[in-house]
This record gives sequence, structure tokens and C-alpha cells, in this order.
Amino acid sequence: MARKSLEELRSQFKKEDKQTSRPNNYYPFWNMKEGEQCIIRFLPDLDDDNPLGFMVEKLTHNLTINGERKTVPCLKMYGEDCPICKVSQGYYKDDDKKNGSLYWRKKQHVVQALIIEDPLPKDTNTGETHEGKVRAISLGYQLFEIIKAAFEGGELDEIPYAYEGGCNFVIKKSKQGEYATYAVGSNFARKATDLTEDEIAIATDGMVELGTLLPPNPGLEKVEAMLEAALTGGEYNETKEDAPSTMSFKKKEKAAPAEDDAPAKTEVKEDAPAKEEASGDSSEAADAILAKIRNRNKK
Repeated sequence: MARKSLEELRSQFKKEDKQTSRPNNYYPFWNMKEGEQCIIRFLPDLDDDNPLGFMVEKLTHNLTINGERKTVPCLKMYGEDCPICKVSQGYYKDDDKKNGSLYWRKKQHVVQALIIEDPLPKDTNTGETHEGKVRAISLGYQLFEIIKAAFEGGELDEIPYAYEGGCNFVIKKSKQGEYATYAVGSNFARKATDLTEDEIAIATDGMVELGTLLPPNPGLEKVEAMLEAALTGGEYNETKEDAPSTMSFKKKEKAAPAEDDAPAKTEVKEDAPAKEEASGDSSEAADAILAKIRNRNKK
């Protein structure tokens, strides 16, 4: 039987520790004051098979269950049919855009980055800032569209997350009307910069596979039970085993807030359904979905 070296075992346990603790380690850039900006350097996914290279897509639904707002993973994120999406599609097909939007999935993109400049105040407990540390970051519609436009418009000469020849990304918080916006002033730096040896060491030590930052698959049965409670106003009894699946990265200790703590109104647009998806053959009315769930539960 092949034996691993002590160093290999140490490395593996260190990797496991990162994967279990990192999801709570989000950078709360939304807490910046208006006019402030932070500078970050995107880092690559340790999963070489990730086609996006440095980000993963996160799909969720918001359901009101037992009088509380719950964040539920969308099953499409795991390549499965999602009953919540079908309910939303059914409402859109019936020209009920209000309920269609209410149940439609929300899209974010999760990345990891080295924080180069951090304007946020020092942590009252540790006296430290996020500067010089690797943090997970959840990108909403505005920031993702800026990044997408930079790639599609030929603005980037090199891979932005490369250690050498890459470029930093600036997130600036402004105000548009009564809401915060990141669409004005946020962009990739014009000049490419190399990471220092110390920064590379910090990045290498702090990076994880981005898939570990996504919530686990709650399974069809749990999602259907939560959806039924949301549609009917009934109760859903959440067990301890259910909690990690139905709630996205709830914190057990005081640390950097998860992305769900960000003010909802800072993102102006959401992932709207395409017309063909909203009115396609897969559309089903909410009562049809409920009937299907209840019939399955009787078996």
C-alpha cells in the first residue's frame, strides 16, 4: 500500500481547513462610503476545469417561509430541473410579472481576490483591515457586466488574474438617485502590474477551489417542501441538517459579513428570464406544481 509523506498529509489537511472556513470570508465592499473605492486583484480558480477561469456562477431564489426571508439554492446550479423556476415561468406565462419576478432566480458570480487597497475601517476586535488578504467576493449584475464588457470589448491585453502582466480591478461606490451604484468608476486598471513575491505567497496560501464557496445541493425534496410553504403560507420545519443547505453561508461568529448581508437595493438589475424561457413548454402554473408536490408526498 502506497504511503503518503507527512508533508503531503499536512498539505491536505491545510486544504480541507481552507475549504471549510473560507465561505464565511467575504469582503463587504458595499460598506464603503460614497466616493470611496477599493482595489483588488482577481485570483484564479484552483479548479483548472473551470471554463470561466476565475469565477463561478451562483443561482439562488428568495422565498418567504415561516414569515422570514430565506435564500434557497436554485437546482439549475447543479444541472437539475428547479420547481421554483417552473413556478416563476408559470406566472410569467400568465402575464403575472410581479409574482414571476418574485420567484425568479437571482444570479451572482463568486470570485476570490487579493485585497490591494481597503478603505474600510479596521476591525474593532482585531485592529486589522482586509488589505493584503485573500477574500471571497460576490459580484452582482453591475460589476459582472463591467467585467464582461472588458473581455468582450478587447480592453484587456492579458489575463487580468495573471500574477505577472495582470491588472487590478477598482470597485468604486457612487450614488445614483437614492441608491448606491458601482457602475460608475468601477473598472480594470489601465496599467498592468506584477504581484510581488510576498503577494504571490499570500495568494497561493489563501486560494481555494471556487466550487467550495457555493452552497450544497439541498435536494429536490427539501426545495419542494420550502416552495410549498412559500406558496401556501404553511409552515416548513427546518431541521439542523437542513439549515446549511437552505441558508447561504450564515455566520456562526462575528466576522466579515456574507454577501447576503449587503443592502438589496444596491443592485439595480437582476437576472431576468429570457422570453423563450418564460413562455416555453416547461412553464407550469403554481397550482400545478403544488399538485405535483402533494401527489409525490402521498406516495
